[in-house]
Amino acid sequence: MTCWQHDDKLAAEGFKGQRGIYPQPLSKVPLKDQKAAEEGKKPTLPRQLPAEVTSMPSDHRALGYLCRGHSLTSARLEGRLRCRVSSRGSAWLILMPLLEEDVSLDPPVVSFHRLLSDAQLTTLKHLGAPLLMPASVQGAEGKQVARYRASHTAWLGGGTHHMVRSVNRLAAALTGLAVDEAAGEAEVLQVNQYSAGGHYVPHMDFMALYRNTWEAGHLNHSLLQEHPQGDRIATLMFYMNDVPEGGRTVFPRLGVGVAPQKGSAIFWWNLLPSGKGDERTLHAACPVLRGTKWVSNVWIKYYPQVHHRPCVAPPVKQ
Repeated sequence: MTCWQHDDKLAAEGFKGQRGIYPQPLSKVPLKDQKAAEEGKKPTLPRQLPAEVTSMPSDHRALGYLCRGHSLTSARLEGRLRCRVSSRGSAWLILMPLLEEDVSLDPPVVSFHRLLSDAQLTTLKHLGAPLLMPASVQGAEGKQVARYRASHTAWLGGGTHHMVRSVNRLAAALTGLAVDEAAGEAEVLQVNQYSAGGHYVPHMDFMALYRNTWEAGHLNHSLLQEHPQGDRIATLMFYMNDVPEGGRTVFPRLGVGVAPQKGSAIFWWNLLPSGKGDERTLHAACPVLRGTKWVSNVWIKYYPQVHHRPCVAPPVKQ
């Protein structure tokens, strides 16, 4: 279906060098030839990010490469990544330790394997399916439906079902953070469903509240009132099914990606300890080429984590 959509757009608009449009109809070019043509065009990671940038051309060049399953990290960095069995410092996980794998060390991105059972995943999808709506994007200006996010979402509060509460308890145990949605420590569990062609372009999960309030030259009281618990300090995303092809989660500025595996999860920090957004965590959901993709997100808020991830002073430059 994705190839047909591309070819229809190419026929209607012609090739003018547009992003995502190729000069030939994809339906007439064998997939192996498409991959071979791109293989020698390995992008490079930027050495330094300019201030206040959400997306750059280099991010989009890296996106296509990472979505095909490649990595942009050096062999030296990959050699430092480790897999381990860990309880993450949680007494609750001592008797059932996690299978943990490093994806990136700086900033830390970690994946966990075989976290959720088939029964848990089936229940979450059963609860979320009737509530699915076109996805909207939350920013400092509020929520709006965006064409660059092709998915459907549903929100499941802890009072919906005991299985939702068990997922929230697991999230607290493996992150070491406070995630009680009733207390405003985290947002309500979000369930996402991507159909064939579903994707989300490179974006940040944080809402830049630090920049739009404390660095704006004047205090933005309306933003502080709308988000009393602060920005999204971290993201925990559960993969709810195996995707036959496509659907990777990729980090263009880190040069890494993760393929969706049923029952696994990925965790990363969106904010620096100071509360400022970490722009290295720019990430994207690659298009689903075959099948569908189900994920669920736990977005954790900043201020309630003061005793779990204390704010530290940045290093002094000599």
